[in-house]
Amino acid sequence: MTSPSAPGFAAPHTAPPVGTLREPPAAPARRRPLGAIALVLSILAGIVASAVAGFATFRVVRGAGAEFLARGGESVDWRLLSPVRDFVLLAEVAFWSGTVLGIAALVMGIVATARNLGRGTGIAAIVLAALGPFVFAALVFLALTAGASAFVSGGGTSV
Repeated sequence: MTSPSAPGFAAPHTAPPVGTLREPPAAPARRRPLGAIALVLSILAGIVASAVAGFATFRVVRGAGAEFLARGGESVDWRLLSPVRDFVLLAEVAFWSGTVLGIAALVMGIVATARNLGRGTGIAAIVLAALGPFVFAALVFLALTAGASAFVSGGGTSV
């Protein structure tokens, strides 16, 4: 016969050894991946805002180009933008919204990368947010050039 202190015959009221789980651990709470949110914001800032500003710049140049050339192109009188003021406002809104969204995407991407809350998408958001101002400038310059060449080649002053 075995003694009651044998390891295989412990009484049912004794506690399990230290470190033993009585039930499986609860699943961790699902958090929204911050990196994906940062990536969406950086796409909005870098691509969408740049495209909107490029479109508005093209329309401003086509609309105000005739008056600018008629005045000799030497001095800039802000009143010549009056016929295209809605596109000027659209370009300004695109600039400022792109700036705010880009800064938010950059900060959120850094936090997501540092805290491992979507590290890959956070890095992509950082890169895209950092390149956003260059994309913006390139698209606006391209639209400015295209609008001027469309005007000079006979595109007219239609807005």
